[in-house]
Amino acid sequence: MTAANDLGRQARILVVDDSRSSRKLIQDFLQQQGYSVITAEDGKEAVKRFREEAPDVVLMDANMPVVDGFRACAEIRRCPNGNDTSIIMITGQNDDESVEKAFAAGAEEYIIKPIHWVVLQQRIRLSLNSRYAQRAVAEGHARLEAIVNTAADAIIVINQSGLMESVNLAATKMFGYTRAEVVGRNVAILMPSPYCDKHDQYIERYLQSNHNNKALPIARELVAKRKDGTFFPIELTVSEVKLKDRILFTGILRDTTERKEAEAKIFHQANYDALTGIANRSLFMTTLAYTLDKARQEKQQAALIFVDLDRFKWVNDTLGHAAGDELLRAAAERIQSCLRGIDSVARLGGDEFTVIMPNITAPLAVTTARQILEQLNNHFLLEGKPTYISGSLGVAFFPDDARDLDGLLKCADEAMYRSKKAGRNACHIFSGDFFALKRNY
Repeated sequence: MTAANDLGRQARILVVDDSRSSRKLIQDFLQQQGYSVITAEDGKEAVKRFREEAPDVVLMDANMPVVDGFRACAEIRRCPNGNDTSIIMITGQNDDESVEKAFAAGAEEYIIKPIHWVVLQQRIRLSLNSRYAQRAVAEGHARLEAIVNTAADAIIVINQSGLMESVNLAATKMFGYTRAEVVGRNVAILMPSPYCDKHDQYIERYLQSNHNNKALPIARELVAKRKDGTFFPIELTVSEVKLKDRILFTGILRDTTERKEAEAKIFHQANYDALTGIANRSLFMTTLAYTLDKARQEKQQAALIFVDLDRFKWVNDTLGHAAGDELLRAAAERIQSCLRGIDSVARLGGDEFTVIMPNITAPLAVTTARQILEQLNNHFLLEGKPTYISGSLGVAFFPDDARDLDGLLKCADEAMYRSKKAGRNACHIFSGDFFALKRNY
């Protein structure tokens, strides 16, 4: 399989990483996908290879000797055609400062190591598709007709009354109608409410505006309706065609279902833990920041609970990693079962979980912490065998214990470690309260 770019040749990807093994691993993966791969071991060499090879995509490590990835990214952007290339930063750094620094230098994407290969594959494909679409548009209106004729987009021509005068084959396939079923009928049959109810009024307002082009929706995202009544997302571009005796409107419609699904998949992979299905560290940080901002504005109290599973290493070592994975999934479900609808649970990594509780009272938060502790204290059925673990919990409150995100994290983490030191199967409130359960093992 060959991954071709808009020029018909193999898409070239420049892989920059000071680790030889990492470069080889990424190179092998990309070549299996049909890409042509160029490598560089530091930022200085990356800029040189970019000028020589003009790759379509650059996968850039952040921390490298000689010239780091941030500086190399900025220098590539200053090169001729540097803005026509997608740059994806791949790094083990997951802090906000590094992310902001990468985007400020010109990176378009940011992938955290260890690499999730499906996510990388999708982001490269979407980056290439985006770049190729931008280049096609930049070639000008002179080639627009040829591009449309070779694309699989639906084309619908309507008159001033909103009646369809012609549709192409792609439109009939997209909507499930034959040409005879749509020609002469109002285009509103292809729209759900409220679009169909307002369509004729929109045309009338446009015509009364002396054909002000700003009134035309350009690359607008809407919802369309098939003959069978099902809805699907489209991207619509409308243009005006002035004839001697009348005006027609040409609509180019693109089914964006696949793109939306891919975006949703990438979002899920980037924000949710692959093993347990709950939020990951990235989404947790975003949610906590939002929760604290809202609590600050509305003068509410919020709670953060740190949960660490006791004896998780023992389960892995004794029963195997499959049992450990099973335990993590079950623990996530049990923690979630103790929460309200507005609460959220995340897996930070390993056997650490966090619970965010917005607009909460201290007694209710403590009650929830006790429920979590009791749930973890009940036996788990792992590999068909009843297994007992426990949990060490720490609870901190905003704004009483801390007034910012970092401070609240530190307080909850410190409270959790007090529970560890106290013998586990316990919960410490940062302000000083403490309770424990009797261990079953």
